[in-house]
Amino acid sequence: MKLVIFDIDGTLTDTKKVDDICFIDAFDKTFDIDITDMNWDEFTTVTDWGVTRDVVFKEFKKELSAADHELMKFNFFEKLLQERISQPNLFKEVSGALQFYKLIKEHSDFEVGIATGCWEQSGVIKLNEIGIDPTNVAYSNSDFFINREEIVLHAIAQAEEKHKNKFSEIIYFGDGIWDYETCKSLGIRFIGIDILKDGKLKDLGTEFVFENFLPTQSILEVLNT
Repeated sequence: MKLVIFDIDGTLTDTKKVDDICFIDAFDKTFDIDITDMNWDEFTTVTDWGVTRDVVFKEFKKELSAADHELMKFNFFEKLLQERISQPNLFKEVSGALQFYKLIKEHSDFEVGIATGCWEQSGVIKLNEIGIDPTNVAYSNSDFFINREEIVLHAIAQAEEKHKNKFSEIIYFGDGIWDYETCKSLGIRFIGIDILKDGKLKDLGTEFVFENFLPTQSILEVLNT
């Protein structure tokens, strides 16, 4: 049996725009910081927790306190829920994602997991909007760890505990350069999702990149390679 792990933003859900809106609003409310023009390429820890920590250190030269972290999360979630009501069109699935996720989840040759840089509640809100409930699958996120390697390893550990066994292979679907680098670091096979069609993952040397999950048979063939 193989373990197939999915990222959320830009992989299962097309929610990067609403994520940006919520981060801008939450940083303004929590720290009185305008991050509208911030260069995200400056950050090496691209998780919700990691970005918050790095911005606070960059602006104030101090570590992120637990209280400020919780307030940031509260303001982010509040804005996310507001946007879900006012702009539901920003909570879309990547084409074919739900059908493909269900196919993998119900397939006897695969176990499914989710590992994301989102905070837990943020990920659940986005997944629920496209019809995915992460309750009964291995689900790790930025509530648990600040960096992606630990998040992915935690999802793997949950899945292995569930099955009381190691998997023959672990495969990760992601859309970001940081996803690629995490998989390379951990020795995990990576399959890219490029909804922006910007070719960045191909430029890195990713062998298999798909624009979405609609070519189901082709993706399954890659999984079974």
